[in-house]
Amino acid sequence: MRSTKKNQRLFKVISIVAIILLAALMVALVYIGSLPKKYDVFQGQASEYDITAPRSVKDTYETERRAILARTEVEPIYVISEDVSEQNKKLVDEFFSYCEELRKANIDENGMVIRNKKEMGDLLLRAVKESYEITLPEETAYTLANISFVDFSYVSTQSKEITDMIFMNALDEQSLLVEINNYASYVKDSRTHENTDYISQDDLITSLLSHLLKPNAVYDGNATENARESAYKNAISEPVMIQKGARIVSVGETITPHVYSQLQDLDLLPSNSFNFTLLIGIIVYISITVAAGAFYLTRLEKKNNYDSKTLISLMIAFVVPLITSRYLTSISPLFSTIMFTTVIFATYLGVQGGITMSVLSLLVVLPMSSFNTELIFVSIITIFICSVIAGQRNHKYNAATLIILTSIAAVFSSLGFNLVSQSSKTDTFNSALWAVIGTACSVVAAIGCEPLFELISNTASPMRLLDLAQQSHPLQKRLFLEAPGTSQHSMMVANLADSAAEAIGANALLAKVGSYYHDIGKLERPEYFTENQMDGVNPHDKLSVEESIAIITSHPSDGLKLAKKYRLPLPIQSIILEHHGTTCPGYFYLKAQKEAEAKGEPMPRKEDFSYKGSVPSSRESAIIMIADSCEAAIRSQGIHDVEEAEVLFRKIIKSKIEDDQLVNSGLSFDDLERMIRAFIQVYAGFFHERVKYPE
Repeated sequence: MRSTKKNQRLFKVISIVAIILLAALMVALVYIGSLPKKYDVFQGQASEYDITAPRSVKDTYETERRAILARTEVEPIYVISEDVSEQNKKLVDEFFSYCEELRKANIDENGMVIRNKKEMGDLLLRAVKESYEITLPEETAYTLANISFVDFSYVSTQSKEITDMIFMNALDEQSLLVEINNYASYVKDSRTHENTDYISQDDLITSLLSHLLKPNAVYDGNATENARESAYKNAISEPVMIQKGARIVSVGETITPHVYSQLQDLDLLPSNSFNFTLLIGIIVYISITVAAGAFYLTRLEKKNNYDSKTLISLMIAFVVPLITSRYLTSISPLFSTIMFTTVIFATYLGVQGGITMSVLSLLVVLPMSSFNTELIFVSIITIFICSVIAGQRNHKYNAATLIILTSIAAVFSSLGFNLVSQSSKTDTFNSALWAVIGTACSVVAAIGCEPLFELISNTASPMRLLDLAQQSHPLQKRLFLEAPGTSQHSMMVANLADSAAEAIGANALLAKVGSYYHDIGKLERPEYFTENQMDGVNPHDKLSVEESIAIITSHPSDGLKLAKKYRLPLPIQSIILEHHGTTCPGYFYLKAQKEAEAKGEPMPRKEDFSYKGSVPSSRESAIIMIADSCEAAIRSQGIHDVEEAEVLFRKIIKSKIEDDQLVNSGLSFDDLERMIRAFIQVYAGFFHERVKYPE
């Protein structure tokens, strides 16, 4: 017991150390593989390379250029100045009042005009220039000085109203002139004269206001700067992207400042700086992936009882695609060796294990392929096909079928992806070619390396089980020669277990091969077991009950020693140790009770007469326990009737349930019923008698 706990602790330590080392190796490989190829180029040089973007990234140069352009295109912002507006209105009022005074001063006490029209026009022109520093056109001054007082009043009123309406908005110099012309055009012609020397009223208003009024729009520097800064930031927040796969520069083209900046953005120029951001990202990325894989394998180990050697061999299968991808992805992202992992893991862990661990392997490889979408699609399709074929647990897969079907899946998935993405014919052909080459090479390499993994690990793969099923195995030869009764018994148990496992969907190949070896412990003392005794000689007649029970109950542990010596897979070792569970051999226990009763001694404890193994921990182990008990009972009781056999089977299974022998087996009552029917079918053929032929 202490030894078992010590081994478990040692396995955990080895597992943790192996996982840490694996994670460190993966981080190093992925970091190195994720670094882009560097190009030693400079501005103004003719490029010696065809350079494409290995990933999508912001184009700093073009984004900055567009942001600066957006900032410069922002128009200056003007706000209305109430002071200027009021000054303009006041100026118009004062101007017309002043002009009115000049006009009135030209009339004497008798109502006669003092100056003629020409003199009056010149006077108003000079007066306005001196008082307001405004130079009016001569025709404007002439008209304003000489029109009738009615017309003057009309022009004055219209000018003041237009001024009030104009300065309700902020106007610069250009917009002020536009507004003056616009409003003046709506002035109705109400002249009281037909003198052609005067300009029209709308022209007069337009001319006067154009010379009098000043823009009320004041430049707002803060608002303008804020608007320009906002335009700049908006352009920066919507950067121009260099798309993955985009051509940066072709052979012979000049390395412009823009191209050089793009190469810097993509980190394609030589640099002595260490990319800590990338390293930290990869550490986090790999840690999550490794934790998921470790969690899955830990749960699986509890179910399948894998040892440290098996774990290490699986880790090797996991890391191989990473090492090869470090070099092969530069040729083509689809030149992937992930199928190597798929074949190995599916062979050892089954379909589910193959798919799960292969997807995790794909996730680890993705950074080195710049997260190529086509690689994801093609790999997932081929992983499913490959795992289903290689993960068959009941028989060995056909290598040719595996290679051909997996390669076909890779080709068609690549073609489908490129057709949907509307790639060119050349790209489609290249992708399909590299996909099939990578897939076929990976599968072939995995099949060729399987014997090496068999040598390292100690699991029950279909290939290993088929090798152990051969009667040429040394232990099978010894059973046949040294314990022929046990050999025959094991063959019959194998038939029962195989049929029952098929019926309930368990691993029939493991159940069958496990049956061949479940009683190899009897090779230590074959003559002490009934099926191997000849001529009615029973060595137990010369032994005490204690000595007999010690020999009988030791054959599971003796078998485990032989299994370890011959490196039988761990699941078979478990079957050898568990096929009797913690049951008690009834014959010797009853004999001990009778002897104790005859001597007047206390009744012996049942625990002292029980097997020292453990209850079955898998369906296959439980199947063999039940098949072993049923076959031995049928043989010892000499039953040759199917109905009697069924009654016996149910009785045996009931006793196993009552003794808590099936609590960890995972068998359901429906499974047990199916097993009984499978046993009956086997014995129906076994009990069938031949037709007697005439002499």
